[in-house]
Amino acid sequence: MPIKFTKFEALSDEAVLLLKAANNGFFSSFGWYENWINSVLHLQNEHVAFLNYYNRGELTLLLPLKFNKSSLESLTNYYSPLFQIVSSKNSFSLSFVKEFLLELKNESFTWDVLVLQPMNQEEVSLISGLKKLGLPNIPFYCFANWYLEVNHRSFDEYFSGLSSRVKNTVERKTKKFLQLEGAKVEIVRDGKKLEEGIQAFEAVYASSWKGEETYPKFISGLICMASKQGALRLGVAYINDVPVASQLWIVSDDTAYIYKLAYDEKYKKLSIGSILTATLMRYVIDIDKVTCVDYLSGDDTYKKEWMSHRRERWGIIIFNWRSIRGCFRMCVEYTKLYLKRVLK
Repeated sequence: MPIKFTKFEALSDEAVLLLKAANNGFFSSFGWYENWINSVLHLQNEHVAFLNYYNRGELTLLLPLKFNKSSLESLTNYYSPLFQIVSSKNSFSLSFVKEFLLELKNESFTWDVLVLQPMNQEEVSLISGLKKLGLPNIPFYCFANWYLEVNHRSFDEYFSGLSSRVKNTVERKTKKFLQLEGAKVEIVRDGKKLEEGIQAFEAVYASSWKGEETYPKFISGLICMASKQGALRLGVAYINDVPVASQLWIVSDDTAYIYKLAYDEKYKKLSIGSILTATLMRYVIDIDKVTCVDYLSGDDTYKKEWMSHRRERWGIIIFNWRSIRGCFRMCVEYTKLYLKRVLK
């Protein structure tokens, strides 16, 4: 059979190699899913399976899913900034995806809906076109994604192009911060500082406005995994050895991903978040030589001030019209979509 369900721990060697291939990106890697499953999924009443699609005996596509009864969803949650159909090719191939989804439509096992999110808008548009081939679907908006195209600039060249408000704030506040006793900024990548960096991040997060993590082991696991891959850039600002701000950045795929940030609210007036962002930005641009800096999810005003471009992440819900529940869900969703347009 061209489609095969496989548990993560039972993935074939070729599937593991496919997940470890550099072209699939950090958030579709073996390490990402391994940490996600170990730290998130075991606390949920959901099952996970990887759909393996074979074309002429060769593993062509891998689709990480979680499922509850007959509803299939991408193996994602709010920790996931991007979901991709993992491909053995160097680029997203519509022909292979079309073959895979049409094969899934004809499979004997029962499924009602397939929900994939968040994805590149272009990929969702390609999949959406398959409704003409008997795969009714509805695309939906997930969130905005602000990013910076570095364009071979140095940090100083990039910084000079920011608004005067941001530049003045960073320069003035950095000067004041460094005059404080015991003020310093460290960028942790690996080694002896790793455990100290994790503890500092957790301490700052606990003192911030963000509250407790729903899955407390996910972030520490992500930090350790990124460190092993050489992708970790964990910035921590200290005052007298007390961590007051921390930002988790990941450098992979020629991109610096700004994954998570927090600061102690007692030090809000110091603009410590802006100081730390500027420090890490200088590091990834001048030292790591990234081509892109990605703020991942959200339309927050402060993200617009540092980035140059905006794009959108979308999802898509695909209905199995051969299933009674799939048809019912399709009718419900199309009715909701119609009413939304009429009442707009």
